[in-house]
Amino acid sequence: AKIGELTSAIDTSDSKIEELAATIAQGDTELKDATVIREKEVKDFSASEGELVDAVDTLGRAIGVLEREMAKNPAAFAQLQSKDMSSALQALSAVMDAAAFSGTDQKKLAALVQSQQGEEADDMDLGA
Repeated sequence: AKIGELTSAIDTSDSKIEELAATIAQGDTELKDATVIREKEVKDFSASEGELVDAVDTLGRAIGVLEREMAKNPAAFAQLQSKDMSSALQALSAVMDAAAFSGTDQKKLAALVQSQQGEEADDMDLGA
């Protein structure tokens, strides 16, 4: 009777071990898949980060150039022709796209540039 009882316990334990081994194997497979995905995400992030760092560096240099030019002749920016401003807006749009700004941020920045352009036009109309 005792032998039958222990044999039954062994069979139950064997089936439990098989279930746990299958669960572990499934977990290992999921871990490997997640690791592959994570490695791809790290590569994508590194590439995007590099592009953004380059864009920020370019913008920083452009700001420096604009500041130097504005220091030489403060009224020079107000004297830009509207076609030149359109070119500047297109260039700014390309930089924003490259920098992966969200659509909302792009609209805010474009609105800021346009409002500055509008204020400068108003100043010119008033003879300032």
